[in-house]
Amino acid sequence: MVTGVGSPTVLTGLAVADATSEPVPATATVAGGAVRVQTLTGGADLGAHVAGAALLPGLVNMHDHLRAFLPTGRASEGMPLATAITSSAAAQAVAGQDDYRALTALGAARQVHAGVTTVVDHVYPLHRDGLLEAVVEGHRAVGLRGYVALGIMTRGAADLCTSVEDVIGLAERAADVLLPREQLYLAPVSMRSNAPDDYAVAARAAERLGVRLYTHIAETQAEVDACHAEHGVRPVELLHHSGFLRPGTVLVHGVRLSDAEIALIAGSGAVLAYCPTNHLRFAKGFAPVTDLLAAGAAVTLGVDGMESPFHEMRQAVYAQGQAAGDPGALTSAQAFDMATGAGARALGLPEGLDGADLVRIDLTAPALQPLADPVWSVVHRAAPAHVTDVVVAGRHILRDGELTAADDVAIAEEAASVIRSLAARTGSSVPQFWDIPSRTAPPQ
Repeated sequence: MVTGVGSPTVLTGLAVADATSEPVPATATVAGGAVRVQTLTGGADLGAHVAGAALLPGLVNMHDHLRAFLPTGRASEGMPLATAITSSAAAQAVAGQDDYRALTALGAARQVHAGVTTVVDHVYPLHRDGLLEAVVEGHRAVGLRGYVALGIMTRGAADLCTSVEDVIGLAERAADVLLPREQLYLAPVSMRSNAPDDYAVAARAAERLGVRLYTHIAETQAEVDACHAEHGVRPVELLHHSGFLRPGTVLVHGVRLSDAEIALIAGSGAVLAYCPTNHLRFAKGFAPVTDLLAAGAAVTLGVDGMESPFHEMRQAVYAQGQAAGDPGALTSAQAFDMATGAGARALGLPEGLDGADLVRIDLTAPALQPLADPVWSVVHRAAPAHVTDVVVAGRHILRDGELTAADDVAIAEEAASVIRSLAARTGSSVPQFWDIPSRTAPPQ
């Protein structure tokens, strides 16, 4: 139940504070930039009254690229990762501020509808002035809390590359001006896009500026083999020697890790952002998540273009079970924590329902019934379509399935216009039928 259109707003449901606590009937009052959750008492009748919804902690997406330049559609099926990355370069090269803003807003709207309250958006290339500002505007257009990993590319297409010093300068100008510095990362893109010295330079600059570090690592066997052939060490070992591994550093993917690298990650306080559906899509392999957890490493979830943190939770369970030959290798509770508490801890945000972020999902949908275990149902059956309300920093940004600060159709229309423009500028095409019917157009 939702009451009090305007302020304050009262949401009712079963409060699921974390993966291990017993769900309890509760109200969440959203007012004055805060959320106050109160447990309700009153017996079975009350439980039945509120059991139609769940109040969850905000979902945290630790890795994404919200501009979605990678190819989609059936033509992209079976496309190797390297080919997919190369195919996006032409659009990236010509994209400007308006393109970044519109595409980021669309990606941010998708996140909010999927229950994400916080995203770490890995942004690159940053080859033109104003692109970072455009990304932040895209996040703010819908009320999403955006952390930004400032991508550094010094290898590859010349029109996409930036110097390490230029991105460090961008971080220095943005810190505590455009974004709080704790929401900024210096983020060499990957071993294929960066020289080894880039990691050491970024690490020293991060220490000086008080920002954190972020990178894709050990994503494919080809990357591991190339790193070892060129430098005589494996990728995580190279990061260790560069001073890049430290508390708060985010390592994305980590599919191909040795036992020694797992120990380095666990001992350093670095965090893994695990993106299971992306790994399955590109046949990268199975990240050793259960080994990392056993070693004491922090593991979080990244959506990485796959749109739904709910899907990532269950894919994590299934993929780790397949890798181990044991369907219980990763539990639903662990997957739920990776998408909520572990992400919050990695970013220094309040955990559970103690902060000012909240997600409400409709439990009456047939897909979520019968409701024997809310955590299990959220992990294995929930979808973005079940998200009704999202609160970020005490601000009600999704109410009854509708954005409160922006218009979904307008966002989609602007993004579609940008895609058509990018296609024209790069000599590509979009399907003739690809159009969004106007809400005011007369029926045909």
